[in-house]
Amino acid sequence: MVCIRPLRTLLLVWLAVACLAPRAHAAEPVGEPDLKAAYVFNFIQFIDWSDAAQPAEGDWLICVSSFSPLKRPLTALEGRFARKGQAIRVRLLDVAELRHCRVVVLHSSDPEPLLRALRAMPPRSGILTISDQGADAPPDTMITLFQDGSRVAFGINTEATGKAGLTVSSRLLRLARGASK
Repeated sequence: MVCIRPLRTLLLVWLAVACLAPRAHAAEPVGEPDLKAAYVFNFIQFIDWSDAAQPAEGDWLICVSSFSPLKRPLTALEGRFARKGQAIRVRLLDVAELRHCRVVVLHSSDPEPLLRALRAMPPRSGILTISDQGADAPPDTMITLFQDGSRVAFGINTEATGKAGLTVSSRLLRLARGASK
């Protein structure tokens, strides 16, 4: 004879667990600043810094404008490994410390003295400049992130990257929505 009581108890326990378990929600859509920060991380992976332009040791420093909406999402990259096992560090952009930066994330509200300091950097300095402001980006910005409909896209200024001693991967150039010389 089959004992129904244990089966019924098991069924009741299963129903209770099913009813009380937290419901799975659809993943929240990724915000534009978070997506742009992910692009910045991937740019580092697909751009080669000349030996002279690479940091010999230590951290991979991303300097971000205090005006940029990417400040918070870029700090999420802190401690992740970029190239050659070097950890990423994120700092606010400071003109006095500019030469230590490997990546500079600009904003259209950045003051002119900062932009002049960037332009005055020696050739092959190895500093990648990125703007998250699209059409408002300074003309010598190397990578410009912009909104293309509902998507984030980017353009690459290959002349500027070459002058800085940076080589952009052909795979990254194919993805760009405008690679200018």
